[in-house]
Amino acid sequence: MASRVLWAAMLAIWVLLGLLAPIGVREDYTTTFRWFDVYNGTRMKAMLAQGMVDPSLDDKPLGRIASAMPQELSRKLKRVGEGDEVRIPLPMLTDALNDLIDQQYKELRPDQDAVDVNDGDEAQQQPKQSWYDANVWSETVRLRELRELDDTPDDELSDSLIRRRARLRVEAALPGVFEARSARSVLLTYGTLDFPTGFEIDRARFESLFNQFVIPTLVHWLLGFVLVFLGVLVTASIIPDMLQAGSLHLLLSKPVSRPALLIAKFVGGCAFVFLCVAQLVIGLYLIAGIRLEIWNPRILWCIPVAVFLFAVFFSVSVPAGLKWRSPIISIAAAGALAAICVVFSVIAGVFDTRIVQPDRIAGMVHVGDDLIAVTAGGGMNRLDEGGSRWVEMMESKAMSNDRVLRPVAIDNDHVLTARIRNGKFNPFGSGSLDLIVLDRGNDWKPQPGLRLPTATERLLVINRNEASGSGQTLAINTADMLITTKGQILESIGKEPEDDADDNSATPDGEGRSPRGASSNSIGAWLGTLMTMQGGATEDFVSILPKNVVLRPPIRLALPLTGGAKSDSDSEAKLWVLNGGQLQCLQADGDPVANVWLRTVNVDLPHDDTPLPPVLAAASKYVIASTGDEQAHVIDAETGEELIQCEWPNEIAPLAIHAIAENQFFVVTTDGDGHLMRVVADESGDGWLEIISTINTDDIESVLVDASDTEEVVRLTLAHDVDRISIYRTTEGEKGRFELMDTIEPERSFWRRIDRYAVGLLELLTPQVLALGDTTAGMVSGKQAFIINGGDMETGEVVRYGILRPILSCGVFIVVMLSLSCLYFARSDF
Repeated sequence: MASRVLWAAMLAIWVLLGLLAPIGVREDYTTTFRWFDVYNGTRMKAMLAQGMVDPSLDDKPLGRIASAMPQELSRKLKRVGEGDEVRIPLPMLTDALNDLIDQQYKELRPDQDAVDVNDGDEAQQQPKQSWYDANVWSETVRLRELRELDDTPDDELSDSLIRRRARLRVEAALPGVFEARSARSVLLTYGTLDFPTGFEIDRARFESLFNQFVIPTLVHWLLGFVLVFLGVLVTASIIPDMLQAGSLHLLLSKPVSRPALLIAKFVGGCAFVFLCVAQLVIGLYLIAGIRLEIWNPRILWCIPVAVFLFAVFFSVSVPAGLKWRSPIISIAAAGALAAICVVFSVIAGVFDTRIVQPDRIAGMVHVGDDLIAVTAGGGMNRLDEGGSRWVEMMESKAMSNDRVLRPVAIDNDHVLTARIRNGKFNPFGSGSLDLIVLDRGNDWKPQPGLRLPTATERLLVINRNEASGSGQTLAINTADMLITTKGQILESIGKEPEDDADDNSATPDGEGRSPRGASSNSIGAWLGTLMTMQGGATEDFVSILPKNVVLRPPIRLALPLTGGAKSDSDSEAKLWVLNGGQLQCLQADGDPVANVWLRTVNVDLPHDDTPLPPVLAAASKYVIASTGDEQAHVIDAETGEELIQCEWPNEIAPLAIHAIAENQFFVVTTDGDGHLMRVVADESGDGWLEIISTINTDDIESVLVDASDTEEVVRLTLAHDVDRISIYRTTEGEKGRFELMDTIEPERSFWRRIDRYAVGLLELLTPQVLALGDTTAGMVSGKQAFIINGGDMETGEVVRYGILRPILSCGVFIVVMLSLSCLYFARSDF
């Protein structure tokens, strides 16, 4: 405490905390549109353009909103409607929609400033005509929140709720455009002033961002590079000063061993950093609790992590000071270690990004005895007959922005997929989107097939029947669900379908079905183009989405285990859809391709915007759904009644869930573990979820469930550890017992072996100090992983935190260096 440097560092910390203390948050309703709220910008542009140029929509919600657009934007939208390629920035569109919200607010609050419009050079300003009409909007599909607000008198609504209602009305008129958002958001403030930026997110995401990014970044950079190296600079002279003649003779005259003396000096150096770090972290903890209302005691874990990080570098400074007795050399030794760690970390990161991650299995399908998988690098591979290696069918590229849809099999000889150029973070990608057909008879070479609906994100096969060879394929995009037949797919690649393969492939249009080659409501080729831009029907795909159903990303789909891909009856075609806070069951009324699908179940679930992704799985008896919160909802598959609402067992964080039997489900967690879980319901009506077994496989990448002909035995294929395959079998009669059938370890490529043995050895020999950032993020957030892009195992990316490995690596390094230092100090003559 007599160190002037320590007091100077403490003063700097107090000043920093004083500057951060005024930062706070203010929670209010989500009332305005931001550009990142738009999930499908092309669809919004096409819809507004259609509302601008289609006379039949003049007195529809879409037409009324389009007519209220600003003059400059109206000119651009008219050009889009006329077929011109016009780029309209998303902020321009969202600003125009926010103007509509302001207009409606000021209409209902006449005491506020009137909404004026300046028409050219006219000095006289007139109020705009209202864009909202209750009778017109009654045709839209309104969420429960909007229905409740519409039923509330205007004078009982606060200013924020009036704006919130106007936003929901715009969303109802533009379905499939905006991503589902929480009703309330937090805004950053500084003192009594709001931040001048457009930073506005919901509370859950704000807390996740704070815990998983802000605090770890402060620890990693502010504590790790400023305070730690400041500590190295200050403590570098401790050992050389101890070795001075007068000091060393006095110390060695005491009844203390040399190793104990050296360890005491090491602990004293760490105490300097501890005093600084403790004040900073405790200050941040209090600011987060008092100003941001985030009382997270796990933030205090940053104190030992930061001191531990300093100890790694100080353990190198100590032997350098013993050997050369120079503070400068001690500092240089710590700096050299930092440089080595950074270089090795960069090398490991390059290998992981360019070599390992592109081979990660993102989705699989069984085609007869073959296993075909798509990779995170936008490629497709097939496991050869012996399982010794992956055979490349479509090239996988490192850091590719292309996204390959999870493959589906329409029979034992044909696989369907699609490659979306630049579509990893953009549903539209770039260029046209064709269905890709892989044919066993053509040596699995990719062939372009039908033109897919725009922004297709998922393919599903329903009513697949090996006996008759029939089946239909669903293409799901951001706002619609469209269907085609197996016969049309085979015809698109020049193959004649079997005689009894698709009786409905050439049937006339059914009631309510869109004519092929044109979209519904089409009054000309130019309007048909706009409908195609919106993701509507193409030449061979027709929409089956009921008029009373609206899709809102993120969307999760589930085919019932006994009523989907293995069904023998077309009349049983059924699909469960989870989007936003709504769980709905869609069922075909007769022929699935006749465009007569009905919504038989509609359940409103609480919608929470959390870092966890929504999950959905359907069996014959139960349906399990979660909107991303810590609650699991168990639904009766027949009646749609919510039977159970409970927390996930053992505090697991589900990433994906798959039906195994009528009351058994396989859950993959964010940390890569797999559990077999069952629904338990007692006679009193209470129920819960119970984990009955856990498989001995870590780092699960993808899951494929195949029901056998007996309908009791289920084959579970797991891709794990990048591209390893394990096949399990489970039987319902054995209470969910897993039996390992086979483990396949395909041969690694040359560069993968370099990564495993050479780069892995470098990581083993050097302390993983940079990976302590992941350790901090995991400790502070209490999470094992971070979800990117929605967390869907088919399209998202899961970054798993390595919490223990960096601690073990750095801990072993500290012990080794201190042991060598003590040995040298004990045996040397000073």
